[in-house]
Amino acid sequence: MTTKTGWTLQRQITLGVLLAIGLQSGGALIWSGRVAERLDQLERENLRTEPLAERLARLEAEMRLARESLVRIERRMDE
Repeated sequence: MTTKTGWTLQRQITLGVLLAIGLQSGGALIWSGRVAERLDQLERENLRTEPLAERLARLEAEMRLARESLVRIERRMDE
């Protein structure tokens, strides 16, 4: 006669395990929904501010050129 040694799997699932799995699944779904909404909000904000960023870059370039021109004018006046 041989005896099996090792572990066995019982087919009983307690109500606590089912409740824990349900709560974790619900929490994961809520979390993923909030993440998706936040991503959508950031994408909308990016689309709204993208033209402003390009315009700001052009204005910065124009200001740099105007500053260089002003320095040249001041140098000529000092001479």
